[in-house]
Amino acid sequence: MKHLSALALLSITVIWGWTFVLVKQGMTEIGPLMFVAARFVIAFLVLAILLHKVLWRIDRRSFVRGVLVGTVLFLGYLFQTWGLVYTTATKSGLLTGLSVVIVPIVSSLLLRKHVYLTVWLGALFAAGGLFLLVTGKGEIGALNLGDVLTLACAVSFATHIILVDRFVRYIDYRQLLLVQVGVVGLLSLIGVASFERSIPVLSASLVEEILVTGILATAVAFYVLNRFQAFSTASYTAIILTMEPVFAGLFGFLLLGEMLGVWQWVGGGMILVGMAIPSFWKHLA
Repeated sequence: MKHLSALALLSITVIWGWTFVLVKQGMTEIGPLMFVAARFVIAFLVLAILLHKVLWRIDRRSFVRGVLVGTVLFLGYLFQTWGLVYTTATKSGLLTGLSVVIVPIVSSLLLRKHVYLTVWLGALFAAGGLFLLVTGKGEIGALNLGDVLTLACAVSFATHIILVDRFVRYIDYRQLLLVQVGVVGLLSLIGVASFERSIPVLSASLVEEILVTGILATAVAFYVLNRFQAFSTASYTAIILTMEPVFAGLFGFLLLGEMLGVWQWVGGGMILVGMAIPSFWKHLA
């Protein structure tokens, strides 16, 4: 089961890496709020069918915590999707991956957990890589709105990981999953009604992008993550999830022809090293 769980978690990173390209393409036809709304409404419907017995047993404690987790997750996907309007899929994947490093740092600040030296070393590598990645040609002006929004996304995802890790210990993860996905869909719909009232023309490519991100990258991926993480350690899971930005860069190059400069590749590599150092070192220990 351990090998199956590793394969399942790795498959998620492939899907999530692919979705950076899909969302980037979708942003040429639809607003970020509407895309997130369509994605999560579809995901909720799929999960509601799969977990229909659990749906009717959601208790107050799971609901309240699910609303909190869902709100943070909504901000993460909003910032990520909005950021892809202005930045590349490759940079978005690498910047989003910084959440792996941010998690222990936020845990230290908010929960007063001890942070090992290797974590700070990883954060230092990632920070240096981030500087090289966003400054591109050596000009500070290369930092754009999309990069800033994606950094906010990474912080939101890091907070989401921390909250889920804390809540799932004493409530049914399936209830938490249903509520948080539903909350993201609801908040996105409210945002659409407030800011994006125009209805886009649904092209075949847009429908495909929404279905893939809604069903595979959200409903199935979140279910698999919760289902198989129980058979893996947190450190080993973190190591596997660092492959997400790698696949984002690969698909960005293969499908969109995105290219990075030499120093940006160095920066991207430093981010990957920074993400892997704390998890890999701890896993070996």
